[in-house]
Amino acid sequence: MLRSPCALAGRLGRLVLVIACAGLLSAVPAAAKTVPAEPPYRVFIYDHLSSGEVRGLSRHGAVGLLVPGVGPTTNRRQALAEMLRGAEVNARLGGVPRGPRVITAAHVKGGWPSGCCYVIVSLPPPGAPEPNDHRYPIVVIGRGFHGGQLLVSPTTRIPGLVSIVDIAPTALGHERGTLSSTASSDPIGALASLDRQIHANNRLKLAALIVVACVIALLAAVRPRAAITAIPAALLTSILLGAAQVTNEVAILAVLIVGTVAGGLALARLCRTDGRLLALFLAVIVLHLWLMAAKPEWVAITPLGPTQNSRFWGMGNQLETLLLAPLLAGAALAGRRFGILGFSAFALLSLVLVTDNRFGSDGGGAIVFGVAFAFLGARTLRLGVRGFLTMLLAGAAVVLGLISFNLRAGGPDHLRSAFSHGVSGLVAVAENRVPLSYAPALHDWPMVLPLALWFLAALGISMRLARRSATRDLVIALGVALGVSLLVNDSAAYELIGGVAALAAVARFVPAVTPLRVVVPVRTPLPGQPLPREID
Repeated sequence: MLRSPCALAGRLGRLVLVIACAGLLSAVPAAAKTVPAEPPYRVFIYDHLSSGEVRGLSRHGAVGLLVPGVGPTTNRRQALAEMLRGAEVNARLGGVPRGPRVITAAHVKGGWPSGCCYVIVSLPPPGAPEPNDHRYPIVVIGRGFHGGQLLVSPTTRIPGLVSIVDIAPTALGHERGTLSSTASSDPIGALASLDRQIHANNRLKLAALIVVACVIALLAAVRPRAAITAIPAALLTSILLGAAQVTNEVAILAVLIVGTVAGGLALARLCRTDGRLLALFLAVIVLHLWLMAAKPEWVAITPLGPTQNSRFWGMGNQLETLLLAPLLAGAALAGRRFGILGFSAFALLSLVLVTDNRFGSDGGGAIVFGVAFAFLGARTLRLGVRGFLTMLLAGAAVVLGLISFNLRAGGPDHLRSAFSHGVSGLVAVAENRVPLSYAPALHDWPMVLPLALWFLAALGISMRLARRSATRDLVIALGVALGVSLLVNDSAAYELIGGVAALAAVARFVPAVTPLRVVVPVRTPLPGQPLPREID
């Protein structure tokens, strides 16, 4: 049946309208994809937040203490640049990261923002860089953050302590690197205690290490066996101080001295045999593995832990250097009892402790321990230069394998900046040794030079006292390790003092029983031929 032209035109018009509407509807999602969504949180900066204001805000959101930068100094310009870019640069390297801003922030003179879902922070004042030893309040409100909570940072791993680089991923709602929270009955009181604890322990870092070194040197003179067990005693005492959250500086030093002396003597009496001593050193590794994973703040906020303005948790240079003595001695005992398999197993567990990101990932420490274990293994097991190179390559393979595994896991990693840009990243790390390590040491030469002379004197005395080959091997391995540490790490004073303590611990250490024998693998002898030789 024929239809009129008007009817056909009407139908055609309706068809065009439907097609046009469909085109518009299909275009809406495409247009939406090109317009970035508003971040889940807005960021507001206040010049000053009083304790009363923070207490009032804590009823509505999770609170924390913000560390505004990385390195010894910071100011408003550096802190703002790091916060808006979600990246950090050590103050010795300029403190201002490159790249575009990933978030925006509004500076507020007074009053509180309306609505929900925002981050409130206070930053250092404008002006010249000042010491980075002051922490500022931060509050996150909305989307699960509510009153009666402490902020938990994946960067610091210390409840209540927040890094400046945590703000950007939180504001953007990223799955990785964002802040979380934990319940607290008194969040303001917990933050006040945390601030006092950090302040007291940071002030005592150098003094506590000198005290430990002097105490161990004294024990080496009167009770040589107690000198080697005094380092585990000092580490255990430091952990107990962290767990108890002691904030009085006099009490911290007094407990550390008593714990090192009494603990060293008690452990020496308990560990009279090589087997028990090996078990003690193995327990030191296992304890730190568990604490780094479950309670990192017990190790971090202590007189022997890392400073809370760059490496917040994990293996700091103080702890790394002190651990050299018991871990190298433990590897030597394991090698004497179980041969190369025992030595390798003990060294592998030690490298996991130092390298794995779940336990702190200290790149410099991994290099130091890798070289020290390879050198000591070649000396203890009489493997020669070829054996040293083989063990060095095996240690490097283990370290690189762990680093590769950790980088694939994502999230904050102390070694990500070095390995995320390939060869150029490693070259940058090498170049940065000058401003991060060598230049500060030269600048502080009035303090570093006497410590260097003290370390050299301790090394010379230890070599003279080491009459047994096993002891001499430990002393030389420690000397090599400390030389490497001064090249790759950035705290010369801590390394030199810790080196004195480690040398004093092993200078007069000898096995308590007849040296255990290790059979050297050789071809199977024919009848009438001599049996495989044995070495002590």
